[in-house]
Amino acid sequence: MKTGWHKYLIYFSLIFIVVTLYKTQHFEIPRIHSFVSLFLAFVCLLGGFMANAIAQQRLLEKYTFHISIRQALAMEGLNIFSKYIPGKVWMITGKAVYLSEEKKYRVGELSVLFLHVHVIALWCGLVIGICGLWMNDALYLLNWAGLAILGFFTLILLSKTVYQTVLNMANKILKRDYSLPDIGFSETVSLIPWFLGVWFLWGCGFFLLALSLTPYSLHFSTIFCFPLACTIGVLFVFAPGGIGIREAVITGYLTLLNVALPEAVTISAASRIWYLVGEIICFITGYIAHRQR
Repeated sequence: MKTGWHKYLIYFSLIFIVVTLYKTQHFEIPRIHSFVSLFLAFVCLLGGFMANAIAQQRLLEKYTFHISIRQALAMEGLNIFSKYIPGKVWMITGKAVYLSEEKKYRVGELSVLFLHVHVIALWCGLVIGICGLWMNDALYLLNWAGLAILGFFTLILLSKTVYQTVLNMANKILKRDYSLPDIGFSETVSLIPWFLGVWFLWGCGFFLLALSLTPYSLHFSTIFCFPLACTIGVLFVFAPGGIGIREAVITGYLTLLNVALPEAVTISAASRIWYLVGEIICFITGYIAHRQR
């Protein structure tokens, strides 16, 4: 592949993040009841981004794609805004193209691998979110479609036959011959705690953010709200960055916890700004890491 293509993807993603920022210009900063909780919310958020980069670096190592932590941070940070480009595939493609230019790996195989990474992440997010619904006696909200998606992801992760079938279908559609080294059941299971840890850190960060914006305590299961909302937002392919979908799920979940609707709406809107600030810091970190090569 011709080198230098990745920088244009970065420029394109920055255009879409500017559009996103423009849409949030009317956001009013709510009253902060606890600056300590707000600070800790950002600590958890940034810790989640770091854990996410390390988790992907470890998974790449499993498949003999060797990169350093610095390269993992650069890969994750420089492509963080690609999720705001409609289509949901550009963050996956961006990571693959970046490593192909940095390490001369094949884009196709890396794209398939990063798709596998996202399946693991989505599976973990759904599991955590379902736990939250269960704790609030709201499993009835998880319809057959949600169970089907969770079951499909589970089969892809744990069944070599299903995984190979999906890969063969992708090869047939794309008219390629992508293949990946076999990864055993025990290796897959060993990677799941990393992605569960990422979601738990982000969930704790959201919980602390909500605490900083309310004058009263919240139920512990608030931690499970953000993973559920993010996962559902990703599944809506034509909602760049899950905009609108994530906020709707957060608002609905918080009302289940008896949070007043106006406060739930405020928290959901603030969570978008909170996460966006984390993404900006992640991008700057990735840029610095890239420049230090």
